[in-house]
Amino acid sequence: MRSFRLLLLPALLLGLSRCDGYDPPVQADHASEHYKSDLEACRTSSSHAVYLRNARSPGPWIISPITGPPAVRAAIRTCMAGKGYALTKTDD
Repeated sequence: MRSFRLLLLPALLLGLSRCDGYDPPVQADHASEHYKSDLEACRTSSSHAVYLRNARSPGPWIISPITGPPAVRAAIRTCMAGKGYALTKTDD
């Protein structure tokens, strides 16, 4: 039971730090519905991909509350660039 609690804490922290408010530095109309839907799709897919990558082994899983949020932000930037948005700068 103790090991379950040790694994539950990183999962909860990563979930809470999903980068929901992150808006990547891209050249676009950030108020447009098209941008908002692209951003939400990237947020969801990026959070899920980082979660799965960290869950593969105990080491990354344990430190995921620290490494997860920057990895999710980087994945969101990559996803948005893949959708054709031009990055203006990096903020990490």
